[in-house]
Amino acid sequence: MRASRTVPGPGVADCGDAASLPGASRAVLRLLLSLAIVLGAAPLAAADPPRTTENAAIAMPALAYPPSPPRFGATDAMSGAAEAKDDDEPPVRRICRLIAENADAVGMPPSFFARLIWKESRFDAEARSPVGAQGIAQFMPYTAAERGLSDPYDSAEAIRHSALYLADLRSELGNWGLAAAAYNGGINRVKRWIAIGGRLPSETEDYVAAITFRPAVWFQEDGREIEPRPLEEDKEFGQSCERLPIIESRSVFASLDTGAPMKPWGVQIAGNPSQSVAMAMFRRVQSQVPKLLGGKAPLVLRERAPGLGRIWAVRIGADSRAEANQFCIKLKGAGASCIVMKNR
Repeated sequence: MRASRTVPGPGVADCGDAASLPGASRAVLRLLLSLAIVLGAAPLAAADPPRTTENAAIAMPALAYPPSPPRFGATDAMSGAAEAKDDDEPPVRRICRLIAENADAVGMPPSFFARLIWKESRFDAEARSPVGAQGIAQFMPYTAAERGLSDPYDSAEAIRHSALYLADLRSELGNWGLAAAAYNGGINRVKRWIAIGGRLPSETEDYVAAITFRPAVWFQEDGREIEPRPLEEDKEFGQSCERLPIIESRSVFASLDTGAPMKPWGVQIAGNPSQSVAMAMFRRVQSQVPKLLGGKAPLVLRERAPGLGRIWAVRIGADSRAEANQFCIKLKGAGASCIVMKNR
């Protein structure tokens, strides 16, 4: 077995047998060893973490991108009390609260936003238009996907995304009036109208006038903005908003008189800006081909028609395009006119 040898500690040199050195050399060696011990301990002291008193401030790095409006409350950490409030609130009160909160978050007049949402859906969270717009804010599926709205039938999320979308439209077009026009008619159509003139669709003109009390063209002049108009004079927003009725707006799109269920496809028999005229046209065709139309209840839908604006379209519903095509061929064979259209 080999004799054991002491291993020098940190900072201590292995200098052999100190007893064999002369006296002066031993004194120098002791001095060097003392310095080595002191210097070797210094890094250990420096490595200790700084201690701060309980009240000492610690400097934190600045955020790379400071928060910017709009600012919304956290939606993924709602307290139990807030959830209970949501459950206990009357539906129209909840809708009006969401409208007010989200309008305030983007600097939008709540009365303007309430008018727009009510115009879109009559506050019906399950609204679905014949052209496929969905939910209380009537997002088309491609717009919802583009804006990151996963469920247009979730009123809280739909109202939030609607407010953000309107704020973006206003930022691009200059005022809330033109933002409303783009929300209804599409931003590209409004930009083209601003650039080269012409006319907006009559539906969009009516939409802007109903919400802002001004014609759309009035908002083209720089510096113009919607005027503050309460929902009702001498009443607070919440009180007035809650007086707006929730109407199942599906009844606005599909006639309740016929009892016909909504189908994805339709064979259009008649169409006219006047509902009574459209129905008279359908009844005339129905009397001409009773074997095909005699026992069928039609869908009566509000649709856009080139050059006519909104019309009442009278259709026979079908579950598929093939089924609609087959029925239209039979009608044409019997001397009637028809066209196959997608209902949603």
